[in-house]
Amino acid sequence: MRNVLKPSSNIYIITALIFLITSIVAFAPTSINLISKIETGQRPMPPLILHFHAASMCLWLSLLCVQTILIKSKNYAIHKKLGIASMVLATGILISMFGIDIANIEGRLGISNSNTQNFLIDSSGLLLIHGVSYLFFPLFYVWAIVSRRKDSETHKRMMILATAVLMIPGLGRLIMFSKVLPDFGLIPIDARHLYMLVLITPAITYDVYIRRLPHRSYLIGLGLLAVWIVSAHFIWGTTWWIGFVTKLLG
Repeated sequence: MRNVLKPSSNIYIITALIFLITSIVAFAPTSINLISKIETGQRPMPPLILHFHAASMCLWLSLLCVQTILIKSKNYAIHKKLGIASMVLATGILISMFGIDIANIEGRLGISNSNTQNFLIDSSGLLLIHGVSYLFFPLFYVWAIVSRRKDSETHKRMMILATAVLMIPGLGRLIMFSKVLPDFGLIPIDARHLYMLVLITPAITYDVYIRRLPHRSYLIGLGLLAVWIVSAHFIWGTTWWIGFVTKLLG
């Protein structure tokens, strides 16, 4: 009876749409507000790296939706050709993530130049929050690319996990700025990680329903994420971490 629900490509389309809709809800209001302030001279034009990152992420999320639909419709040839574009986008996203954080840290330094401690606390929090993206986006994406020919099941799931860890900034906006999502009294990094896991819950639940257990790639990927999530929880705000960021930033 469980095979009646196959092919399982529907769940990947649904998950990709969840990612895309979440990002639109997170960034559209603030983007519109930013544009209006720039037009009225209340805010300067953001750095070019921000525009580059925004464009890369929009293309990435749109491409993920298109790719899942192509697999559903069995357009494998087009899917493979577009896969090459994902390599370019993945590189751009990774570079722009670091670029944005460098720009943000420089901006915080300008604001907090009279209070070095506040600057270090803010910067240490920023780097730790985005750490899951720095570490696991390239790991999961490379894993997906390596397995794409011989293990399509792993390939699909790794693309979902690779995108999930990119959702942290959008989730932060929904929690901290628009207040669409409650933080349940959690520290900022825990709240973001919680909702990141919520985003992929439908895909994992479907796996459990169909397979009785999540696919091994999910188990390994979630195991690695669990190590990071627990470690980040205990590292957050510690003197050791702030000291490490101090050395890192010179």
